[in-house]
Amino acid sequence: MNKKDRILIEMNSEQQLELWDGIYFQGSSYEIDGDTYTHITKINTSEYSDGPSWDYIVQRKSDGLYFKFNVWDAGEYNGYICEDDGLEQVFQVTKITYE
Repeated sequence: MNKKDRILIEMNSEQQLELWDGIYFQGSSYEIDGDTYTHITKINTSEYSDGPSWDYIVQRKSDGLYFKFNVWDAGEYNGYICEDDGLEQVFQVTKITYE
């Protein structure tokens, strides 16, 4: 599946920050716009940005689909920022080891 076929849930930066605040701790869940999301993991993306940043992976309870959104620490005066991109569907990958 290519990137254009992925589901994009429209959320502005304020909604994303509200979701982030609700699911900050791994395993926590939060309801926003009638859907419940559970924090699965966070991935450090700092090497690709101007400061500390993370992709948060969440799972939507209603259908079990996974989504990501990015949070960036913009510094002491600007706080944390989310882009107005919304939540982008991602896919769970399992590592297979052959012996």
